[in-house]
Amino acid sequence: MQEKIKEKCNEIRDLLIEKNNSYGNSVFDKGVLFEVDPMYAIQARINDKLNRIKSKETYMSDNDLMDLTGYLILLQVYKDHKEKRASDILNQIHKDFGIDKKSDNGKEGA
Repeated sequence: MQEKIKEKCNEIRDLLIEKNNSYGNSVFDKGVLFEVDPMYAIQARINDKLNRIKSKETYMSDNDLMDLTGYLILLQVYKDHKEKRASDILNQIHKDFGIDKKSDNGKEGA
């Protein structure tokens, strides 16, 4: 079973990379016509995919599951990217203003 999990993860990875190459990283960029934050755009795609799965009366296709899994991974990747970016900005502010991170933990004066 472990090998099957690895195979499926690799398949989803390859699909995500292929689609990202085909669409030019569009999932992480604000739209051309509408300036939608990528986080909301990905969440909207997840919502659309879940609604599509819910409304199907027959069965859930592999494509539906692969797409949904892919969107969830993209959401995690984007969330991680935003958190790292925020951390980098905060670190730069600390550096620029000479703030010692150790003294900025809320325990000062305790």
